[in-house]
Amino acid sequence: MSLNRRIERTCLVLLCILTVAVVGCGLLTTLEASGTKGVDYNALQTNRYAVEVTQTKEYTLYLPEAEGVTWGFLFYVGTALPPENYDVLLRAVAGAGFAVGVSKNALADLMYREEEPIYAALGLQRYIIAGHSQGGGAAIRRAAENPATTKGCVLYSPMIVNDATLAGSALPMLYFEAENDTVLSDAIKAVAKSRMNAGRRYALLEGANHMCYGEMEFFGDGVNERDKAEIQQEVIDRTIAFLQSVTGD
Repeated sequence: MSLNRRIERTCLVLLCILTVAVVGCGLLTTLEASGTKGVDYNALQTNRYAVEVTQTKEYTLYLPEAEGVTWGFLFYVGTALPPENYDVLLRAVAGAGFAVGVSKNALADLMYREEEPIYAALGLQRYIIAGHSQGGGAAIRRAAENPATTKGCVLYSPMIVNDATLAGSALPMLYFEAENDTVLSDAIKAVAKSRMNAGRRYALLEGANHMCYGEMEFFGDGVNERDKAEIQQEVIDRTIAFLQSVTGD
């Protein structure tokens, strides 16, 4: 065999070895990634997953780009408000590792639907149920009707028109009240509080109005005395802290 031929064969062997090594490293990396434990629900304050948003006729999903998502966050909007109104809050919750589903029923409590398609879409066994304004009423009813899968409830300035109650339950609850809310009367607030249990956590948003949780405003509402971005960050921080306390149980 000529010298040139031997050199060519040696180079070919070396190339094959290098190729196998590169492919092997890539496969190992893939296997290591596929073997990850998934979302760390003990570190919600520091989780920062990219979020993908998809929509159907019935609901909007905010899904974290992560393996091992085992918790869902079901959210009901305020009257006639679109899911994207709450984009900042919902992206933050999804970025922490929750599969977020938002019903497009803009009258979620007033025109409550017993079947919730988001459950089938996500197929999870552990949910936090949440809602704003009259959507908070839908959240309480949904939580009361699904005790096996509901592990917590977050109510953002809720207004309740149904007869459901969680007053006698031990369900972890977080209740937000906005100081400058002129949409909800004291009587409406009293009804909402009567449907919550004694162990609920309370968060007063100082200098905030009823619509502070999203981007849109209502002409009959009070004023935000703080920058809305600051208020919403407080809402996010308090929500994530509550979620972490629930998922850590």
